[in-house]
Amino acid sequence: MKKKILLFGLGICLLFTACSEKKETEKGNQPDIKQEAEKEEGDPSEKTEDEEEIPASAEEPGEALAQPPEVTFVDYSQDIKDEESGVMLLSVMENCPVVSIPENEAAAEKINMAFEQKHTEAQTYIEEDTKLAREAYEELSEEEKQNWTGYGYGSTYKMVYASTRILSIEAQSYQWQGTPHPNTWTFSYCFDATTGKLLSLADIFTDRAKVEEIVEQHVLDTITKEPYKDALMEDYESFVSDILTEDVFYLNEKGMVVICNPYMVTSYAGGVIEIVVPYEELKDVMHEIYLPE
Repeated sequence: MKKKILLFGLGICLLFTACSEKKETEKGNQPDIKQEAEKEEGDPSEKTEDEEEIPASAEEPGEALAQPPEVTFVDYSQDIKDEESGVMLLSVMENCPVVSIPENEAAAEKINMAFEQKHTEAQTYIEEDTKLAREAYEELSEEEKQNWTGYGYGSTYKMVYASTRILSIEAQSYQWQGTPHPNTWTFSYCFDATTGKLLSLADIFTDRAKVEEIVEQHVLDTITKEPYKDALMEDYESFVSDILTEDVFYLNEKGMVVICNPYMVTSYAGGVIEIVVPYEELKDVMHEIYLPE
């Protein structure tokens, strides 16, 4: 089940990579967070593993905005029913962010084009799920059809932080096809509001190994206490290092927030866990421009 949920989430996240200049990965795979960055000036052998630096992006951040970006949402939710019988096939919950940055329209357009593409790509999932729902309904007996409620699909966003430098948006995708609970995946986007660039770990941090070490300790401190400790999977310690990837972190006023999805280290009952790593613990391995003033 863990692999199924993980692949579902990663597949959706990969649709969004057009908004980032960072390298795209093949569908179903994410960057290996254990690999050290190798693009550095000088002789790499002169640095220890802990001193390895993450290469920064070639796109330089601009001047801080006078006002934070504003975000509104277009609602695309709908109930898709069979045209002849009126039977519910698919209940869709979907919205799309629209970012406004009056003093930097180019950055806003870059962000909005990416979300528009995500909305367009989502229609493929909706069409596929509608077809599956129709086929499933037709295979039911007349008695079973009385209890039919249709399938569900979701792709929703919310703005979680906006400053004159950072825009963070959180998203949740879900798919329900009659199972005891839906397959869900929560992920996030952290933008440089001055350029419209989707920030990677390499853009924000200088030492990936140290960041991973700090994050892993915070994860362990959180999940081994109430209310999560009773939902831990038997082999949870083997997967703690897999939690931090490019699509499950964002910055807010307190620090970096890392999202831990169900079936990573906890069962579905554990829910989505958001772990805050304070700036105070990250400042030594963080590019100064992204630290709050």
